[in-house]
Amino acid sequence: MALNFPNSPSLNDIYEANGTKWQWDGSSWVRIVSAGNQGFQGVQGAVGAQGAVGAQGDVGAQGAQGAQGAVGAQGAVGAQGAVGAQGDVGAQGAQGAVGAQGDVGAQGDVGAQGDVGAQGDVGAQGAVGAQGAVGAQGAVGAQGDVGAQGAAGAQGNQGYQGRQGSPGAQGTPGSPGAQGAQGNQGRQGAPGTQGSSGTEVVRAWVNFNGDGTVAIRANYNVNSISDRATGKYQVNMSNALSDANYAVVHMTSPSTNNDPNHACLHKYDGGGLGTGVTPTTSLFAVATTRGQDGAAQDARDVLLAVFR
Repeated sequence: MALNFPNSPSLNDIYEANGTKWQWDGSSWVRIVSAGNQGFQGVQGAVGAQGAVGAQGDVGAQGAQGAQGAVGAQGAVGAQGAVGAQGDVGAQGAQGAVGAQGDVGAQGDVGAQGDVGAQGDVGAQGAVGAQGAVGAQGAVGAQGDVGAQGAAGAQGNQGYQGRQGSPGAQGTPGSPGAQGAQGNQGRQGAPGTQGSSGTEVVRAWVNFNGDGTVAIRANYNVNSISDRATGKYQVNMSNALSDANYAVVHMTSPSTNNDPNHACLHKYDGGGLGTGVTPTTSLFAVATTRGQDGAAQDARDVLLAVFR
């Protein structure tokens, strides 16, 4: 399809057709090559302190509590059953007979005091007989058996439990109190000062293929490369610098013919080797030449870095 360029373009005007852009450099239309990926953003400055929050508005009064419903009457308690009769106490066993009083033996020597024995059970008191000679103490008779315990009377039946009274009706809940008015919003604190801008190692850099169809491989702050002629390239930066007094460091590789190449920034066209482009805050141009004779020649790899 034919290209219909404007007849009277101004400097740096852009013309687009068939998905391709051209830029007017004052003397001719130059095709613009699209940029590659954007470089990393500088570090964000610290955020300023937050302004104080306004006071909270008062809370509305609480609504009155509804009255409690009456409690139902308690059912009557059933009568207590009668207690069974106490069983008879068994008969007391007979008292054993008391043994005869023995003669009192001769008084022996007093031996060592022995341990006090356990207290024996006391037998029943017998009748007092005539006082005879005191003999040896007889053995205590055996204790008679205790009579059997009478059986306990049967337990009377438990009376019936009275029925539970029905619960009283629930009182109507009180209406909620009105919502308190919203407190005024506190004033916004003044914005904090802007943190210092992150610094870059270089202001811009680009790695592009300059042999045949120009193509950007990678970059920072470069949006396109314009192929002006054989061995002549214009670099267009995304963000303008503070002035045009920057330094450009460049490297090239041999062409496809393995001829060594050199690069220079030459804004004049003297001898046919200059670029014809005066550097500005947003663009500059480089020229690549063949090492052995200085003739203009496309370089396969062009690497440029801008310092300021």
